[in-house]
Amino acid sequence: MTTPLAGLAGVRAARTHLDEREAELIDRARHEGATWAQIATALGLGSRQAAEQRRQRLLAARRARRHDLDRDYAAQIVTLRGAVAELGRWIATDRRWDSRFHRAALVRSTVDAALDADPGSLYALALHLRADLDAAGDRLPPSVRAVATTMGTALSTHH
Repeated sequence: MTTPLAGLAGVRAARTHLDEREAELIDRARHEGATWAQIATALGLGSRQAAEQRRQRLLAARRARRHDLDRDYAAQIVTLRGAVAELGRWIATDRRWDSRFHRAALVRSTVDAALDADPGSLYALALHLRADLDAAGDRLPPSVRAVATTMGTALSTHH
């Protein structure tokens, strides 16, 4: 027989698992062409905006859990994930991003993958990001070049 505290810990783990599954299903549904309104209906939400907000909350919680796990690794992993997240924020605000250089769309996708990747995969993806950003050179805004420098520093100190 489990104690109430052990049961509560199990509920927490189950809730995390359900949140991960919900985020995955939302992303798969969107990838397969479902509208936000259809997703809202499936989730029992009142509007497409509520469904979009739900996904954003799920992603924010996932990233917070990932950040907590990163602290168990070298400090460079935390720095590296922070630099990748900053790069993602700059990309999201740059309406011309995909036309800045040949591999810009790939960089956008790689950033998305890296944000949720395990530390080893994060490191490998960040190496690819850094190479693509270096190749783009002056076509990048100064703010993105600064993030690339931070990323390069974190990559060079990872052992």
